[in-house]
Amino acid sequence: MIIKSAQFVTSNQDVAKCPAPNLPEYAFIGRSNVGKSSLINMLCNSKKLAKTSSTPGKTQLINHFIINDSWYLVDLPGYGYAKVAKTKRAAFSQIIVDYLSARQNLMCLFILIDVRIEPQNSDLDFMRQT
Repeated sequence: MIIKSAQFVTSNQDVAKCPAPNLPEYAFIGRSNVGKSSLINMLCNSKKLAKTSSTPGKTQLINHFIINDSWYLVDLPGYGYAKVAKTKRAAFSQIIVDYLSARQNLMCLFILIDVRIEPQNSDLDFMRQT
């Protein structure tokens, strides 16, 4: 598939405020700072579509992008370590749980793992839970 158009749609922490589930969704998840947003930018041939940072925990909300006006690409907060308070990390986890259990139009969840290191306990725990 060739991506001809990609646009940011919305960013929020409440799954009820996500776009109407009338188009298929494909979501990226992984540990904080694994490269989810960078991968979205690469796939969409845009350096600034999804915000990136070298600081773990930059993506703190559910970010929807409309691709070719026909499906959504979703950038989810990372699990595991983030340079934020523990309470905020717990909120990230709840956002992820809410999203995964509510989105009926989620076609595929891509779990990104850093190939430079062995899968971490947080990766394995996440895969066991989903």
